[in-house]
Amino acid sequence: MLLIYLTIVFLGVGFVANFMGAVIIYFKAGVWEFGWAGITRQFPGVFAYVIPVGVGMWVLERLKERKARKAQQDKERESRNI
Repeated sequence: MLLIYLTIVFLGVGFVANFMGAVIIYFKAGVWEFGWAGITRQFPGVFAYVIPVGVGMWVLERLKERKARKAQQDKERESRNI
């Protein structure tokens, strides 16, 4: 689910950036260069960013859960020894 959310966010940011670039070019050069070709060119780049970021976030969350579980176990062992 995380990868889907990240894909949507990165595509949205890319779409807005593409649109802003087209608006700037239009006001400077008078040429409107915004279309489906520019939007579909984003997909490989989006996936190149989404997959490592999503996997990295997942790994960090797993490490956080493991650390919390270990701290809980250590606390339980300590309370038994007292």
